[in-house]
Amino acid sequence: MSERVTYKCELKEGIHARPAGHIERLCNTFQSEVIWKNLRTGLQGNAKSALSIVATDTLLGDECQIALQGDDEFDAAMQLADLLEKLPAFDVDRDDDEETASPSGYLPRALRETKPHFIEGARIGGGVAMAKPRVIQSLSFAEILARAPGGESAPQSEKMRLLDGLEKLKQEKDAALQNSRGVEHDIIQAHLSIITDVAFQTAISDYINENKSAWVAIVSAAMDFCEILNQSSSKYIKERALDVFDITLQLLIKIYGPHALPQQSLELQEPAIILANSLTPSQFLAINKKYLTGLVLTAAGKTSHTAILARSLGIPALASIDFSSLNLDPQHEIIIDGDLGLLIATPSENVVRYYHNEISTRHLMQQQMLADVHAKACTTDGHRLEIAANIANLEEAAVVFASGAEGVGLFRTEMSFMDRATPPDFAELSALYTQVVKLAAGKPVTFRTFDIGGDKPVDYLSIGTEENPFLGYRAVRTYPHYLALFKMQLKAILSASAVGNAKIMIPMIASVDEVAWCRAVLASVKQEMVTAGQPFDTEIELGVMLEVPSVIFAIPEIAEYADFFSVGSNDLTQYLFAADRGNNRVESVYDNYSPAFLKALQFAVDEVHRAGKWIGLCGELGASKDFLPVFIGMGFDELSMSHAAIPAVKHALRTLNHAKCRQLAQALVKAKNSSAVKNLLAHPDVKATAVKPVLAQEFILCGLEANDKNEVIKKMTDNLWLRHRTDNREKLCDDIWRREDSFPTAVGFGFAIPHTKSDYINDSAISVARLAAPVIWGEQEVDTVFMLAISKTAGDNEHMKYFSTLARKLMNEEFRHEIKNATTSEELYNLIVRTLEV
Repeated sequence: MSERVTYKCELKEGIHARPAGHIERLCNTFQSEVIWKNLRTGLQGNAKSALSIVATDTLLGDECQIALQGDDEFDAAMQLADLLEKLPAFDVDRDDDEETASPSGYLPRALRETKPHFIEGARIGGGVAMAKPRVIQSLSFAEILARAPGGESAPQSEKMRLLDGLEKLKQEKDAALQNSRGVEHDIIQAHLSIITDVAFQTAISDYINENKSAWVAIVSAAMDFCEILNQSSSKYIKERALDVFDITLQLLIKIYGPHALPQQSLELQEPAIILANSLTPSQFLAINKKYLTGLVLTAAGKTSHTAILARSLGIPALASIDFSSLNLDPQHEIIIDGDLGLLIATPSENVVRYYHNEISTRHLMQQQMLADVHAKACTTDGHRLEIAANIANLEEAAVVFASGAEGVGLFRTEMSFMDRATPPDFAELSALYTQVVKLAAGKPVTFRTFDIGGDKPVDYLSIGTEENPFLGYRAVRTYPHYLALFKMQLKAILSASAVGNAKIMIPMIASVDEVAWCRAVLASVKQEMVTAGQPFDTEIELGVMLEVPSVIFAIPEIAEYADFFSVGSNDLTQYLFAADRGNNRVESVYDNYSPAFLKALQFAVDEVHRAGKWIGLCGELGASKDFLPVFIGMGFDELSMSHAAIPAVKHALRTLNHAKCRQLAQALVKAKNSSAVKNLLAHPDVKATAVKPVLAQEFILCGLEANDKNEVIKKMTDNLWLRHRTDNREKLCDDIWRREDSFPTAVGFGFAIPHTKSDYINDSAISVARLAAPVIWGEQEVDTVFMLAISKTAGDNEHMKYFSTLARKLMNEEFRHEIKNATTSEELYNLIVRTLEV
């Protein structure tokens, strides 16, 4: 007899590496044999091997049967069933992972006009790169097998070589794991899983028993597993084959020495775009990132570990491009557009000019955002709001302050507890937290104590299966049971507070009793540290997460024990509406635009301030263009978000008027439904000046370098983007061209007046460009361009009023003469202001 567990896969990407790793680690604690069988494919594998589980090709909806046989089979079956219930927490978020060549085949009009010759690929990392190509030749399994050293050796001797190589590689990865964070840490963990995989090691040993050398045995076993993985219909599972290949190369080098395989130099001495059939994660990590400007891969996708690494570093990258037939000159630059999914191997002069301008414009916008990013964020009428960052590891802490973060509003400490067999100890957490606080250099760092359970289970805490885990035994509710772990974490945070500004925040609070208990535990830990002579900040603040709606109505009582509050916008929304935020079937119920949600936020802010405490909001909702003025108007003291959003948010905040934001917030909470809220947010009057001047000196471009009409329109719309008159320069450019296509706007005497009334201009603007050299516009030569970009919200006659006034004035020879003789942008500006009376 044996125990059986039935399982239906609910993971969108099937049983891939991460959930398989959790299953493997649990099953290796059992004495019983555990066999996983996918009833759809008929494939079965040893559940003590992550590779074997992944190789069963278990996809979404597949029915599986797991057989357990041994002395502990009953308890093992219970524990395994418990883990399988939690597996959806390890699914892959694919919201932005769809691989498409370009957004609906769209090319910006200005790029289309250059007539580029391009190859389309899959977008795996956004951005634009222009540099010389560097082709990396990839080895195949067949080529590696052909390089097997000759000679015979006894199976026992070959097994000893294998075990020695595996142990050395494992030690190397263990050491690397201690010094890595974030994506790199996750990938090393995945590679360790392969190195220690029971089925992989057994397969190699079986080949050695057939009198194969360790070299041949390793490659043959890897080929077998990769063949199975490549048969999967899931791209995500297929891409794990590259990790098996990577470990194969590393293991061979560890056993046979660094020269056992061809050593292709990955040293870069100048900016380069690397092109490779496949690039393993280890090869990618070995590249000097200072000069790596872009990446083109043939056999890889968005979920390959190499792609994930490239994205995490912001490197433009494409996949699914066969460049083997391209005659690439290593001395001539190529272009990749990671946003549009294009490789341009032989760019024309016009294409090069387009992308030089594009790179320069993006750089200017970035510099503009970063210029005052370290200054405090205040509205135009002096209202102060702190903008902080959300982080999960040391790697993120090292970069957030360069983005202008005024502190860490949320450190998700549970990430240090996940994806491991045992919990971290005091020394590890204390070192980590101390490093983060030191990096903050006096800025506040708010450590949220571990939020484990619900959607974030860990193997070594047997929390158990629950019907509604989001509403169940998680976060602070588990602390009395795991008191030693909670106290150890508090001690680690306190030890870090000795070197900087640390705060403690408790998640999932539902009642005043829970806060009082946490305050008492904190006091006991402080006393233990005083007794032991360990330094800490005696005035460290203790705050609570406002996620459970009951807290909103207990703020005065909780404020007696808590120093601050922070709204967890995602969880508060799902609990307020009883709508699982991960369930697409109820996504319409999960509604941040609901007046009920907005009223709850306003009530919470008012109650916290009435209690004399401060309140923040942590979540990407704080970075929303729609909600930024709302949260300012409500009176939040801090907004915390991803560091990448901070420069733009601080820039936007400085354009807002607090009094007007307050009026907007008051109007929103009185709205009758979500549609009314969205209508009010569509065109909110929250800026310092309700209507910006239609003409400004920054719209006057003297000596504009342009080769043709297309470049003129592109550069003038880019300038409007840099001046924050448009948020979508490509669509605005399309609108300008729409009129040009039907009727070129050259009006004679060397003048052109391109114009549009567009949804893509925030505030109407008149731009003027004096060209460095004339261009052909239709059939005329033009050296001076007036561009009218009028907002759809402007009056019906505004568009034609400016056009007709300009056209009429241009018939006047004296006016034309004044325009032509104006030598500075200031002269041109003053002349146009007088002429158009703007």
